[in-house]
Amino acid sequence: MSLTHTNPPGSTPPYRDLFHNVTIVPAGCKLAFISSQWACDESGQLIPDGKGNYKAQARQAWKNVIVILEGLGCGMKDVVHKKNCFTEFSEDIAKECIEGALEACGEAHSADFMKSSNAYGGYSHFHIPDILFMVDIIAVIPN
Repeated sequence: MSLTHTNPPGSTPPYRDLFHNVTIVPAGCKLAFISSQWACDESGQLIPDGKGNYKAQARQAWKNVIVILEGLGCGMKDVVHKKNCFTEFSEDIAKECIEGALEACGEAHSADFMKSSNAYGGYSHFHIPDILFMVDIIAVIPN
């Protein structure tokens, strides 16, 4: 099974060329819609170094994503779409979040991290006051 990542002719260029505009899933595949993952530990609490720290929160959120993907028999290569959600956004915050995500992905997943389609969203707040970052994922489950 192979996903196709593309930027069709005439489409707008992806922000800083950090992702693809379109990911095409082969026919007959199952999709997994992974709910928002945030910087919680195994007990569901915000990680100790997470308050005010975008990089730490992104690292933990992506660690949580990797656990789920691996539990489904997937990896970053199987991610169709990701939506990154921030309480505020700047170039520096984006850089921190990408660095944290790549640390979480490690060698096994980092090469595929930037391939899927991507969206960014701003939120005034999340369900817990100190959350700064969350990510939603759509992945294809290999046959």
